[in-house]
Amino acid sequence: MKRLSILLSVAFILFSCVQRPVAPAVLWGGEMHNSNASTPESIDASLDLAVSLGFNTVLAPVSWELLEPSQGEFDFELVDYLIKAADKRNLFLGLLWFGTWKNGESSYPPLWVKADTATYFRAPTEVAEKTGPISPFCQAALEADAKAFKALMAHLKKADAHRRVLCVQVENEVGVFAERDFSSAGVKAWEESPWSRSDDPLAPQFFMAEAYARYVDAVAACGKEAYDIPMFTNAWLSPVDRAYGKYPNGGPREAVLAVWKKHAPHLDWLSPDIYGPDLREMCDVYGEAQPLFIPETNCKAGRFWYALGEAGAKGVFGFGYEEYFDDTYFTAECKVISEMMPLIAEGHPMRGFVRIDKNDAQDAVFELPLGNQTFFVHCIEGEKNAHGIIVQTAPDEFTVAGVGAWIDFGPSERIAFCEELRDGKRWQVLNGDETGHHNMLYLRGRLDLPENAPYYGLSYQRRFRPAFQERFKVSGIYKIKLFNQ
Repeated sequence: MKRLSILLSVAFILFSCVQRPVAPAVLWGGEMHNSNASTPESIDASLDLAVSLGFNTVLAPVSWELLEPSQGEFDFELVDYLIKAADKRNLFLGLLWFGTWKNGESSYPPLWVKADTATYFRAPTEVAEKTGPISPFCQAALEADAKAFKALMAHLKKADAHRRVLCVQVENEVGVFAERDFSSAGVKAWEESPWSRSDDPLAPQFFMAEAYARYVDAVAACGKEAYDIPMFTNAWLSPVDRAYGKYPNGGPREAVLAVWKKHAPHLDWLSPDIYGPDLREMCDVYGEAQPLFIPETNCKAGRFWYALGEAGAKGVFGFGYEEYFDDTYFTAECKVISEMMPLIAEGHPMRGFVRIDKNDAQDAVFELPLGNQTFFVHCIEGEKNAHGIIVQTAPDEFTVAGVGAWIDFGPSERIAFCEELRDGKRWQVLNGDETGHHNMLYLRGRLDLPENAPYYGLSYQRRFRPAFQERFKVSGIYKIKLFNQ
């Protein structure tokens, strides 16, 4: 009997391992709007849309005020529903802990924290004492936040049987909208800090970064004691010299990354929320010596293509994707990305490109070496979008996805064959005029037409006709083989 019991236990363990879904090597998808994980109904609606867009992962908030409505009493009902809803749809999750701070404010702690400004004191400006976000020097707030977060992680370890939750963001865009924290504890800490005696004009930024990093790290450390999975925090990006009060000072921005890495060792990486035209630069900064994971960016396909193909992002997510449910261009581009994701996840050599408004000329040219080839990507003047990805699958074979550009390969390389793919299958074989007589690959894309519309193909000559340029917007997928002539 004892032997039978042991065999059954082993069989159950093996069965559980077999049944556990395999996490994707590269995460892409969307971040829910802030309140869309607050009811089962809004969770279902958001996740259904994520499935229709082809996402493999969704970032979803867990609000401290809903998790611990009364001090010491935890409600995991929404967390459990979220996990089961994702499991049902074969989606993976990243949880966003909206604890002490979200966007430099303290609007997500429970009422028993928000109402007690004596115990959970604020980080005021020099004028207001009881307004503003909770101070990072408030030990009581740190202890309460860490206790709640540890409870969440302990529950997650038990409840998430299929390991749908792959990572957790600790807090969100932390910082204070001022030069420094002017609470009594903040002033005392400043006076005792070597930063107060520094001539560096960025000293207040370094000081606040150290304070927030220590706080967030302590919360993360408590969470990891209960369940050790990847954890990170994110940054509201802003130029170094921007006026105080225009961004949350103290978050892991570019200028203070070294401080954060030193004082927050329990975070596995630091993430940028990239909305500005400095996409390329910020990918370089945050992708150096750590995984590049972009929890928030614009819901624009070119940013996804660049982050995945050129910057080697391990995760990239469009914020508030629910708002784009009827954007036919965005939804169609997501379908193309989902078709390419299996190939991207295999780890082939890749390059990506995107033309960025206000940064790049309309007819910009990108020179992209890949393997033994060099791809010269010519953006088409007048096109609204020019972006794409090039994946090398063999020495002379490539799969290219994109739109709004044409590519040549230097003076001696020619196209041996070119197929357009749809749903992983050959849709057309392109030759002659369509490849400029073997000289170029035209990323003509797919027309956005009503279902059952009579559509057979697009000629490469359309790139010369401005009146047609607004009509083909969605990326196509092309498999090519090159030869040397």
